[in-house]
Amino acid sequence: MADGGAFTPAAPDDEYIKPVSIPFMDEDGTFWLTAGTDYLDRREFRPCILLGGSSPERWDFDREISVPTSMERMEYFARARVRWLDGSEGLVPGACLVGFTEDADNLDPPPLTILSYDDMLAMPDPAWLVQGVIQEATSALLFGKSNAFKSFLGIDLGCSVATGTPWHEQAVSGPAPVLYVATEGSRGVGKQRIPGWMEAHQIPADLRKNMFLYPQEIALDDDKAVSDLLQTCAHVNASRVLARGGRVGNLKDPKGAFALVVVDIFGASMMGPETSDETARAWVRNINRIMREVGCAVLTVAHTGWADDSRARMHTHFWGSFDSRMKAEGDKASLTTVLRIDRHKDEDSTGEWGFQLEKVATPSGRTTLVPRLSSDVKTTKGNRLKGQQHTAMQALSEALIEHGTRVTAPSLPSCPIVTIDQWQTMCERHGLTDSTDKQTVGRVFRRNRDALRDKGLIKIFDGFVWKVDQ
Repeated sequence: MADGGAFTPAAPDDEYIKPVSIPFMDEDGTFWLTAGTDYLDRREFRPCILLGGSSPERWDFDREISVPTSMERMEYFARARVRWLDGSEGLVPGACLVGFTEDADNLDPPPLTILSYDDMLAMPDPAWLVQGVIQEATSALLFGKSNAFKSFLGIDLGCSVATGTPWHEQAVSGPAPVLYVATEGSRGVGKQRIPGWMEAHQIPADLRKNMFLYPQEIALDDDKAVSDLLQTCAHVNASRVLARGGRVGNLKDPKGAFALVVVDIFGASMMGPETSDETARAWVRNINRIMREVGCAVLTVAHTGWADDSRARMHTHFWGSFDSRMKAEGDKASLTTVLRIDRHKDEDSTGEWGFQLEKVATPSGRTTLVPRLSSDVKTTKGNRLKGQQHTAMQALSEALIEHGTRVTAPSLPSCPIVTIDQWQTMCERHGLTDSTDKQTVGRVFRRNRDALRDKGLIKIFDGFVWKVDQ
């Protein structure tokens, strides 16, 4: 193997050591060594010694790179280009490369994955896990007041995915494994509600095994707790493969363990307070980690706020992180509930279903409730807000969370209120109109403000605005 090009120093010769190169392997199979040291920019570079039969490594001052090399690839080391102190470039033995350039095949893999434009176009289209309700590998929120039958709806959705049963005439991507995290009331969930659902829908025994239960609270804002969850998912994966007589490729891979994870209830799924920004950021980051590493959707069940029942009781960062949000409004006396899609980030947000809760027997002889789709349950499909009015109402909810105050004054309510200017600013943040013209923006806001007031959904007085309970 021949030496590289000439070494051209930009300072006296005694400040540099010209690299010495001897063929690594002669044609007759004799092994030699290559050694070299260079002082460039007055920085000392570690010498690299390549011995026959070993995997060569080379270094520069700023980073260490190891390139696995076979005999036929030694030509690459001998012909790599370098840039010297005086700006000239040449060919030198790879044992003393500085500022070198490589061809793409020899680059180390990057620590992060960045998509090119073509990569973006090649991304898979979103697919529904439950048609119109939850998309695959996304985060969803199901919220409502106490006695809205939220948990029964969460179990209904989870069991439908686990067994491949259409969810009240909506297609389901299943059957697929589902994990239900019952942070409270786990005995009732595991002994009554889930088995009762299976009995009511006459699910075969083999499909019932797709439903799993974690029967205690979990701290999703804690990295160690989430790592333990992912490790457990990997164990579930491995056990499933072994039970089928297969071989486990990677014991640490949780991918595919579950298609859906249901977290019920939100308030018991963290160590920190649910109103804390720090807690919210850690929780959201770990939910994304679970979705990414398991490849599943995550449905979280939560209570509504104390002052505003139009949204869940949580920090704004939680609220804005969900890909889908749905609200349950139930009546305990009549055993009815309505599930309404509040928002899909990138899809139509108009789904709404009315349910009658039916009392059914469990395998243990007890009873539980199962949602049954009912046309007799009144919904608001006829007068539900759409388009800009829906956006304006959403913006008012956000403004009440961020800026809502209680003012003791005649003609003002005891509930939180905001100024009309605060509401308008939030409408602009929500993109009430695409226009950037100030007059148009103001006109669109006033039109929707007046429409909501005429419908009796809001009240305005003395520069303040608030929502009216329906």
